[in-house]
Amino acid sequence: MINNEMENKGSLNTMSDLEFDKNSVEMMRYRANSLSYTLGFVAILCSLFAAFICLNSTQPITFAIILKIILNIIILLGGFLCCEKAKAYSKNASIGLMVFGGICIARIFWIPLQLIIYYSKYLTALSTQDKALENEALKYLGLPITGVNTGGANAWLPSSGYVRATIAIVLLCLAGLFFILSGIIGYARSKKLNTYLDSLKKN
Repeated sequence: MINNEMENKGSLNTMSDLEFDKNSVEMMRYRANSLSYTLGFVAILCSLFAAFICLNSTQPITFAIILKIILNIIILLGGFLCCEKAKAYSKNASIGLMVFGGICIARIFWIPLQLIIYYSKYLTALSTQDKALENEALKYLGLPITGVNTGGANAWLPSSGYVRATIAIVLLCLAGLFFILSGIIGYARSKKLNTYLDSLKKN
C-alpha cells in the first residue's frame, strides 16, 4: 500500500510539473518576451556609447568614420526592429540579435584597436621628436586626444587614447554579450512556443 501511495504521489507530481509547464507556455501567448527586449535595448545603448567614444577620439572626416556612422545606424535601427519582433517571439529576429552581437564583438578589432595603435605611435613620436611618425598618428587621432590642453573643465573623457579605447572595448563587449543573450533567450522561447502551438494544431 505504501508503494501504491508513493507511485500515486510520484504520478501526481509528474502531472503537476507537466501542467505547470503547459500553463507557462500558454501564458507566453499573452505575454510579451520582455527579457529579450530589455537585453537587446541595453545592448543598443552600449553600442551607441561606444560609438560616441570612438567618433570623439578620431578624425571627424575619414572614410572609416563615415562607414562607422552608417554601421551604427544599421545596428540602431536593425537592433531596435529585432528587439520589437523578438518581443513577439520571432525566431528570425532572435537570430538577427545574435548576429548584431557578433558584429559588436568584431568591432573591437576595428577603431578601438586602431586607437591603441595610433596613440602608441603618437606617444613614441612625442618622446623621440619624430615628426613623420607624429603626422601619421595625427591623421587618425582626433583633437580631444592630441589637443590635451584644449579640453579643460569641459572634457568629459580623459585625453588618453588607451583609456578611451579600453572604455569602448568594454562597452562593445557588453553590447555583444547582451545582444547574444537576448537572441538566445528569444530563440529558445520562440521555439518552445511554436512547438506548443503546433501541438494544438495537430490536436
